[in-house]
Amino acid sequence: MKRWWQTRTLRFRLALWYALGGTLLLAGFSAIIYGYVVDRMARPLDHQLRQDLTTVGQRLRVSPDGLHITWDGHEAQGGAEWNWSDPWFELWDEHGRLLRRLWPLNEAHLEKPPFAPPNGRETLSVFYVAGDLRLRVLSVPYQVPGHSSAWTLRVMRIHVPAADALRALLLIISLALPIVVVMLVLGGYWITRRWLKPLDDVVRQADRITADDLDRRLTVANPNDEIGRLAGVFNVTLDRLESSFRALDRFVADASHELRTPLTTLRSVGEVGLRRSRTVEEYREIIGSMLEEAGRLQLLTERLLELAKAEGGKATVRRQRFCLDENVAACVEELSILAENKRQKIVLETMQCAVETDPVLFHQALQNLIDNAIKYSPPEALITVSIREVGEAFTVAVADQGPGIAEENRDVIMDRFVRTDGACERGRGGFGLGLALTRAYMRILGGTLEYQPNKPQGSRFVLFLPRT
Repeated sequence: MKRWWQTRTLRFRLALWYALGGTLLLAGFSAIIYGYVVDRMARPLDHQLRQDLTTVGQRLRVSPDGLHITWDGHEAQGGAEWNWSDPWFELWDEHGRLLRRLWPLNEAHLEKPPFAPPNGRETLSVFYVAGDLRLRVLSVPYQVPGHSSAWTLRVMRIHVPAADALRALLLIISLALPIVVVMLVLGGYWITRRWLKPLDDVVRQADRITADDLDRRLTVANPNDEIGRLAGVFNVTLDRLESSFRALDRFVADASHELRTPLTTLRSVGEVGLRRSRTVEEYREIIGSMLEEAGRLQLLTERLLELAKAEGGKATVRRQRFCLDENVAACVEELSILAENKRQKIVLETMQCAVETDPVLFHQALQNLIDNAIKYSPPEALITVSIREVGEAFTVAVADQGPGIAEENRDVIMDRFVRTDGACERGRGGFGLGLALTRAYMRILGGTLEYQPNKPQGSRFVLFLPRT
């Protein structure tokens, strides 16, 4: 049953639930109305029977021997002689024998007179005495002086008008309910089909979107309903997919370019070396050039693997508590030799502080920033590395005196293979991967990397690292 239900369309299931729910509600409502009408029609009649019972108790008298039954002091005679305005009643003894029936009806014209009531308890029932005549009767115990066992007194009233009205009401409900149910089914299907039509449009539009035309977007008819919000989220997802595909295309193109250059150099150097016989020193020089390009190719491959591993969330993170100022000082000391070669000076502005994160990944991230600052700063420049406390985080900033980054490049400077005009010199050995890799490391550590222009000249990159 569950598998069959799950194979049905959402439109079918909504229409069926709508129809079933509406049918149950209407059936329950009809039953409540019918019961209410029955109760309201029967209650006045029952009240009149109680009044008749009181009247009979006041006007009826039975002799101790049970042979004389008087009504207002006169011998009570039933049949056609009985007054229509007086209460109709019967008197039964303890053995279930009818002693007197006082009503104005002719029993010869009745199909089925009322049978004996149960003795000793009060009951309320209905008798069909003829095809078009129904009586509502109230039976109660009746104590006769001189008798130990109680007789039964039963008062009666015509119930036919109420029965006709109830039968008419039941007929109306029986005829109207199936019609309303059919209308509910058809209306539910029409409503669900109309309301889910935008969903069909979304499905058709989404089905036509392929990897070749990710610039297409879904039409949002109503951004406030669920289908509109779903289409909006789908469009946002398409934006991300399109951006990812474009970034992937750029990455493949840039990686192919970066890999092609050292490979072409390797091949060219080898071809030149084989054109003629050379001395040992010349071969050493050729092999050295080839090894240099091979090393560059190996370094690029390693950086690409590191970046893919970091951005894919597969980098191994070993969090531990360590002194941040000592880690930063060690990183500065490691790279100070590179700065001395360019007669640059690295100034460290530190404070004693501790964090709980991966010291190796943070060290690599900071090393990338300081290495970039040394590469792109002119000789005898000043590089500042500072630690600050900001709320529940620490910032480690690296400021240089290089050419800086043009405003139009600041939004993409941390993407793969992005290098400014001044950074495109091959002699600097950069691939445009350092900032992308640093940002990926910081994302893994729960921090961020931000760029700020350094006044009056240069760049300032800031690592935001939470305490834990």
